[in-house]
Amino acid sequence: MNKLFVLIALLTTSTSCLTAQSSIAAELAPSGLVEPIKDVFPRWSVIGEWRVTHPDWTDVVKLGADGTLATVRQGTTGRWILTADGGTPMIIFRWDLFGTESLTMVTPDHFRGQKRNGRFIDMQRSDDSPKPALESK
Repeated sequence: MNKLFVLIALLTTSTSCLTAQSSIAAELAPSGLVEPIKDVFPRWSVIGEWRVTHPDWTDVVKLGADGTLATVRQGTTGRWILTADGGTPMIIFRWDLFGTESLTMVTPDHFRGQKRNGRFIDMQRSDDSPKPALESK
């Protein structure tokens, strides 16, 4: 008999909690849809223009939102992906004509990769690209 009373009490409590949660959600969104929670941390992106100094060339590389990349002056094209190595962000360039190169993040506006024999690829955010909002407001 005691088990029956405990079960009824639990069901009553659960039902009242669900009713309270439903009314709170309805107050937040009259349409019945729950509004998404705003981001806690600012967004960061590599999309945009970057000044690249390579051992064999210097140009501005445009990284597109669709994963494409292109140099401005030379017109060289390829694809890019953002990945990580041990928790450090890394950009991989897969050039259509020249193979693959990888650059590791130094700062959010600076990536660097080793090409050969101590010669480096240096990539810094172009002055024309929008700066990522890293500080909280």
